[in-house]
This record gives sequence, C-alpha cells and structure tokens, in this order.
Amino acid sequence: MARIGLLGRIMLILLGALSLLVLATVAVDKWQRREEASPYATRFPRLDQAAGIMTLLRDADPAQRPAILKAVNGEALRAEITDAPPSETGLIREPRLEARLRRLTGDANGQVRAFTDVDMLHRGVDPAEVANADNRKVMGRLATATYALPDGRTVVVSAIERHHSLMPWLLGQPLSLWVAVLGLVVAGLVLVGARHELAPLRRLTEAVSRFDGRAPEPALVPQGAPEIRRLSQAVQAMQERIVGLMGERSLLIGAISHDLKTCLTRLRLRAEGVTEPERRERLVEDLDAMTALLDTSLGFARGTAVEVGRAPVDLGDLVAIEVAEHAAQGVNIGLTGEDIPDAVVAGDVVALRRVLANLIGNAVKFGRSSVAVAVRRKGPDCEVAVEDDGPGIPESERSAVFSPYYRIERSRNRGTGGTGLGLAIARQIAETHGGTVVAEATALGGARLVLTLPAIA
Repeated sequence: MARIGLLGRIMLILLGALSLLVLATVAVDKWQRREEASPYATRFPRLDQAAGIMTLLRDADPAQRPAILKAVNGEALRAEITDAPPSETGLIREPRLEARLRRLTGDANGQVRAFTDVDMLHRGVDPAEVANADNRKVMGRLATATYALPDGRTVVVSAIERHHSLMPWLLGQPLSLWVAVLGLVVAGLVLVGARHELAPLRRLTEAVSRFDGRAPEPALVPQGAPEIRRLSQAVQAMQERIVGLMGERSLLIGAISHDLKTCLTRLRLRAEGVTEPERRERLVEDLDAMTALLDTSLGFARGTAVEVGRAPVDLGDLVAIEVAEHAAQGVNIGLTGEDIPDAVVAGDVVALRRVLANLIGNAVKFGRSSVAVAVRRKGPDCEVAVEDDGPGIPESERSAVFSPYYRIERSRNRGTGGTGLGLAIARQIAETHGGTVVAEATALGGARLVLTLPAIA
C-alpha cells in the first residue's frame, strides 16, 4: 500500500465498494429467484402447451383451425398444419418427450412424434453418440413435434429457441450483471474525473521538488478543489519566506565573516609582537586554526545560499588531476576509469573539485597504506568511488559521518586534525548538483565513499 498513490487508493476504495455492491446484489437476486414461484404449473411448459395445441386442433372443426393456429402461435412455439409430415433431416428422435406427449394427448396409435436437435441437446450429451444413447433419460429439449390428424393432415409444432430482438434477452439478465456493468462505467468516469482533479496536486508536487531555497518557483495558478488552491497559495508563501530567510542568512554570514576576520587579523598582528618565540608560535598556530575553522564553517553555511554554475565537467579528468597531486606527494594511490569518455556531468568545476579533494583527502588521512579511486558510468549516473584500507566506518555511523562537526572516535578523532565538516560539505555540494555521497564497506577493510552525479545524456 505504501507505493500506491492517491489516485490508486481512490480507485481501490471505489472498486472495493462496487465489488461489495455486486456481491450483495447477486445474493439478493438469487434469494429472490429462489423465493419466486414459477409462472408455470408444470415442469414441462412447452410439452404441455404443444400437447394442448395438438388436442385442440384434433377435436376442433376444420373450419376453425386457421383461427386456432393464429391464436396459439407465440414467442415460444409456432404451430402449422401441413399436408405431409416434415423431413426429419437434422432432427434427433426423443422417445422420452414423445412418451409424455402421447400421455397428454391420449394418443394410443402412435400418431405423435417428438424430436430434439443438436442445438437443444443437454450439456454433456455428445451429438455423435445420440443414436446409442440410453433412451431412459432425456437427451435434449423439444425442438419439433408432429401429430397426424384424423383427416390425414399433420400438425407441426416447432419451438422457437432464439428471439429475433435483443431487448428481451437484455432485460432478462440478472440484476447483478447490470450493477456490475454500471459499476464499471462509473469507475471509468471516476478515474477520469479524479485524474483531472489531482493534476494541480501533481504540478504542485513537482514545483516543491524543484525548489532549492534560492528562488521561489514561478507562481502556481490556483486550480482544482478549494483545498488544493489553498495549499498552492500556502506553499507559494512558504517558498517566499524561505527565500527571504536565506537571503537574510547570507547577509548575516557575510557580516560575521567580515567582523571575525578583522578581529583575527588584529589578534595576529598583536601575536607577532610577542617577544617569546615559543609563546608567539603557539598563539599564531591557534589563530591559524581559528581562521581555518571559520573559513570552513562559513563555506558550509553559505553552501545552500550560493547558486552554483552549470557547465559540462569531465569527471574523469577532474579525478585524475586530484589523484596526480596526491601521488606527487608520495601517497600510494591508484586510479581506474579516468579515460571513460562519457563521464561528463553538469556543474561547477571548482565546487566539484572540492568534493573530490575532501573525499580523497579523507581517505589519504585515514588510510594505512593505500587508496583506490575508480570512475565509472552506471546507467544515467556517473560514480566516483574512493576506498582506503584504514579502520573503516561502522555501519551504524555511515549516515552520521555526513553531519556537521561529527567525527568518529578511535583513530578518526580530534588528534588527526580537521573540523568535522569535510564530508558534510562534500554531500552538500553533491546534493546541490542533484547527486549524493554515501559511505559503504570495502574489500580493503576501510571506508568506501561513493559520489554519484547525474551524467549529461
């Protein structure tokens, strides 16, 4: 159920209600048919009617026979008087029906004959075996019956199996069938209407997904139900407030940066005037650490407020440059996939190089002896995997390491240096570019950091 959208849930509820309605209608229909008395006084209405027609024509005056035939012909049976018996081609003699007709007409001389045909055979009766069938059971319904009148003419009574009009057949169907058909029509209309009503909600969802805090999405035209219109207006107002707050934050960060750096510069000048060399070096070292911490923190704080440029960047070349710089410093680092031609992404080259510098620098800092870097194209994305053979990142902390100022204890503690913002900044920049950074386990025994960015098609 978690993957079914609002439209799907509405349709499931509707179909469930219609199914219950159909089942209830079927039950009521069956109960009604069971309780309803049969309109016929006999189990064999056609046979009884055919026998009555034969007896009436036999006993009536020949001059009255045309009027009788006109009166008895209907939708179920048709009677006629012929000079000779009809052909029995295509008909199947039915002794059981014939015996009942003889009893009803009082025929003792065998003047009555009854037939069925292939279309009227009961279910399970094979037309090829009717000649050898057990005559003690009825093989089919009455199709034709003949009776030889005393004057030598023959009464032919034929059953009418199918109506020429479609309406009697349709009106004779169970009520449950009509409910099911109407339910499907209603479900189709509800589906079309619900999709139309949910369209503004889908557009609103897309606009919220595109919003990154830098600029509000273009004003959405209020459409749909009143609740959706009010939601669109509330989202638009919320975006404007967020953009305003982010702008104020940027101004505040700039003012803090200017004031703090001014104070640090003054402190450094005063520290340079300390005559004791050891004390002076310690003061300058602390001031440099404070300056680095301030620059890193301000860089992270500004990350969501600064728009990055968008230009094609060859990720393989960028990784190769960063790896070459570490290799020149004597680091045991390997690179694979730098020559992949389609590892091109859209972004800011300076920002992306900072991500790679943070990831590779993190692996170099905590790896024991070697670092492996791989670039590859994976479907619509480009991936850069950085692995080291250090102590690794426990599974329970692989998400927390991307939080600001978070550091893992043991070997990755404050003694190793750093501000705890490197991975947070890397993920922040990656997400600004539509990608992400995740931590995984590696066969080398250490940490494996994977940068994923959408490739240019």
